[in-house]
Amino acid sequence: MPLITSPANPAVRDARRIAAGPARARGDAVLVEGPEAVEEALGVLRRLFVTPRAASRRGGLVTRARRQGVEVLQVSEPVLATMAGTVTPQGLLGIADLPSPDLAAALGGASLAVILVEVRDPGNVGTVIRTADAAGADVVVLTHGSVDARNPKAVRASAGSLFHLPVVVGAAVEEVFEACRAGGLQTVAATPRAPMTIQDVDLTRASALVFGSEAHGLAAGTIDACDVAASIPIYGRAESLNLAATVAVMAYEAAGQQRSHRAAST
Repeated sequence: MPLITSPANPAVRDARRIAAGPARARGDAVLVEGPEAVEEALGVLRRLFVTPRAASRRGGLVTRARRQGVEVLQVSEPVLATMAGTVTPQGLLGIADLPSPDLAAALGGASLAVILVEVRDPGNVGTVIRTADAAGADVVVLTHGSVDARNPKAVRASAGSLFHLPVVVGAAVEEVFEACRAGGLQTVAATPRAPMTIQDVDLTRASALVFGSEAHGLAAGTIDACDVAASIPIYGRAESLNLAATVAVMAYEAAGQQRSHRAAST
C-alpha cells in the first residue's frame, strides 16, 4: 500500500474540510478518531486513514475494515496530524457517512427519548449522547439551533455512542412535539423551577425528556408545551447540576421505572 506523505492529497484535504468546515460543508460526513471509535463506526465507515505504526498494531481492525469495503489509505504521522482534532492522534482516523434519521420513524415506538433544545456546546452534546446510550434511550433528538451531533468534538465526546442509537439533528421544536404526540410519548421538561421532582413523575409510560442548554435552560413556551415539568432535588449546597449530569439522573430514573414496570408486568 503506497504511503501518502503530502497534506495536499485530495483525500487528506477532504478529511480536513470535514474536520474544520461548517456543518453545511460537512454534510452527513463524520470524522472518527482513534481505534475504539473506528471500531464502533465500522458499519458506516467509508474511508480509513492509518499510519504504518498503527497498521502494525491494529492489523485486525484494518483487515476488518477492508473486508467491509472500507477504502484504507496509509498516511505518514505528520499528514495524519493535519487531519486530527486531538493533540496526540492514535494513528487511525476514519470518515463515515451518518445521515440524520427520519424524526417520526425514530420516535415511533420509542420508550425513552432524549430531546436537546438549542444545546450549542459540542462536548455537552457528545456526552449527552453517550449518557443516553448508557441509560438505554432509544433515540436522541437535537432541535434546530443545536450543534450538529456530527461535529468532530461531539463525535469524540460521544465515545462511539453516536453509532449505537439514532440521533436526529436539526428538527424544529414544533415538529418534535408533534412527533412525540403521534408516537404516544409524554414530554417531560427538565427545569429547576418545577415543583414536581423527577421521582414524582410517572415515567413507566413512553417518555421524551426535554432539556435546554446549560446556559439558558428551556424557554417558558417550551416548558408550557410539555405535558409535565420536573426538577432534580438538590440536597447539598450546589446551585445546580450540569447538563450531562441532569440528563443522567433523569434518564436513569426513567429507565429504572420502565424496567421495574416491565418486570412487574411479566
